[in-house]
Amino acid sequence: MSDDLGKILLLAIVLIAGFFAWRAWEVKQASPRWPSVEGVMLTSQPRALHDNPAEPEGAKHDWVSEVRYAYTVNGVSYTGDRLQAFGRRYMTKEEVLQELTPFPVGANVKVYHDPAKPGNSVLIPG
Repeated sequence: MSDDLGKILLLAIVLIAGFFAWRAWEVKQASPRWPSVEGVMLTSQPRALHDNPAEPEGAKHDWVSEVRYAYTVNGVSYTGDRLQAFGRRYMTKEEVLQELTPFPVGANVKVYHDPAKPGNSVLIPG
């Protein structure tokens, strides 16, 4: 019985991951055609994955960009947290900092948003 539960849980995890991958692919395909509005950067920083406080910073191998930005569509305010459709992992903090160079905190940025669901947005379309 526990073997069946394990298979069901594994299937559920695969289906959920597949759904999110499919949704990201849809955003990647559609976002170059989305309208854009001006927004402002609220957060723009590298973040270590699998952060272990006992590990020195130089030993960390997986880094991601952490962004948050505010924008308004048709008088409604939104915040977004996607740099692009598929999140990237980086080997070094410096690689993330280079990717985030055009998006410093406080900067005005172009935000591409889904016209049907304006809360769905990216900073780098495609």
